[in-house]
Amino acid sequence: MQTVLDSAHAWFFESASHGLSGELSIRLVEGIKGTDRQFVDVGETKLGPYFPVQVESRSRCVQVTFQKALAFFAYDESYDTADPELKKDAGRFLFGAESSSFRKFAEARTSVAQLHQGPYQEFLLCCEERVFHILSVNAPEVVLLQERPNLTVERTNTWSAS
Repeated sequence: MQTVLDSAHAWFFESASHGLSGELSIRLVEGIKGTDRQFVDVGETKLGPYFPVQVESRSRCVQVTFQKALAFFAYDESYDTADPELKKDAGRFLFGAESSSFRKFAEARTSVAQLHQGPYQEFLLCCEERVFHILSVNAPEVVLLQERPNLTVERTNTWSAS
């Protein structure tokens, strides 16, 4: 799924809202890779050198909107593990998926598969700090916002090897 998301090095989670109508909106801010490598201290071990990835004043902001999210699951990216059930399309941050453990869970623990009138799709949105699994009637709309990022938000340190 090709979107403006593919043109960035990384995206940081900023906020999400879910309306009663089913609309799920996720706001992301671009992470820009620095130009100077730095060593990273992890306990008493020095790793790297790596490029820091940070939100800067020139970072872009996007809104990813699912007009009719039937079910979704969001969790801290640091808890992510391999999903043996996951079959997803190619992409960097936003993927269509034909199967996953989340889909199995949602279809087993809710009546979405029986009661929803019509087809739905699964999507996976991966960014710094959060991972989202979404069952939605429609493909998401990704909109580049004409806004500047909030630089007062304290974000996780992220590094790039290349």
